[in-house]
Amino acid sequence: MCPEQGSGPGTWEGRSKTRFFREGRRVPRQQLQGVPPVKTVTRCSAALQEQPLFAGPAANPAPCAPSPRLNRVPAAGGGAKPAGPRRLRPAMEGELGTWSGNVLDYFLNTNQIKTRDGAEIIWYHAANNKSQMKEAIQSAAHMVEADILLCGEEEGNGEPIMAHPPETNSDNTLQAWLNEIVNTKKGIKLDFKSLAAVKPSMMLLEGIKLHLRRPVWINADILPGPNGSNTVMDAKRFLDTVTSFCPDVTLSLGWTTGWQPQQCNKGYSWAMVKEMAHICDALTQPVTFPVRAALVRQSTSELLWLLQKSNRYSLTVWTGRHDEYSIEDLLYLRENFDKTLELE
Repeated sequence: MCPEQGSGPGTWEGRSKTRFFREGRRVPRQQLQGVPPVKTVTRCSAALQEQPLFAGPAANPAPCAPSPRLNRVPAAGGGAKPAGPRRLRPAMEGELGTWSGNVLDYFLNTNQIKTRDGAEIIWYHAANNKSQMKEAIQSAAHMVEADILLCGEEEGNGEPIMAHPPETNSDNTLQAWLNEIVNTKKGIKLDFKSLAAVKPSMMLLEGIKLHLRRPVWINADILPGPNGSNTVMDAKRFLDTVTSFCPDVTLSLGWTTGWQPQQCNKGYSWAMVKEMAHICDALTQPVTFPVRAALVRQSTSELLWLLQKSNRYSLTVWTGRHDEYSIEDLLYLRENFDKTLELE
């Protein structure tokens, strides 16, 4: 039996051709006005109790015991992201109502937003346990994110559960989560923390495909990044498994990262972005690269080069709860990336 887990407060997220997702503090929308709209999905987290960000579907309860979420959830690539709703900006190419579909087009065509502006899209982060999941479903969030681990010792024999390390237990399973989400119009983002959880999770997703006609993003950290851990998801095995079962999802492929206050934190290097480009070159799916806001401005040339490698690529800009960065940095990123990339 697997015990409990917790969740965390919200963030802001946006995304575009450069898509920008910012997680953490909320920036007054008026401060972002005047920046030309782009292929961007921006999510400003509206605060639920703990300001959650993303969340996902649910189905039948599984053999693992309860698990309340923590007030903070470690963000992709290191650092804790607050849990809670957030606002977003556009997604990528793809048909409306499909897993790889454009986020803005989907929500516009289903009358969930009024303008093709990513700031209209709200994200709910870390909707893992049943309480967070229900809160996400009842919230105004358009996109829900959740984290997946495998409850069980042997690969392929365990049950995918909704939990974020260091928590390894939950009162919620992916099966139960999906069963709940299919009854909504919300898009989902599934963040994998365990390679062993990928195959059984893809099998569950494949089984409900006809009932889940909306954007589906699959996320994992597959490369070491700035100050990041060398413990990453095996890129080949992860991508082979995901694409063999679910070839039409949007892939969210990131780097592990670290950030220290009062220090000079290096950004994403040429070696890092070139290795990512090499891995993604053979893919046909839309790909978004989650990058840490506090590390992006010093990596502008490298990330622009990466985005220009394919019109399938976008950025997801996130921030750890305690990261320090300025509004000017965010505006700089939007202005520079937006001018370089075509509008969707």
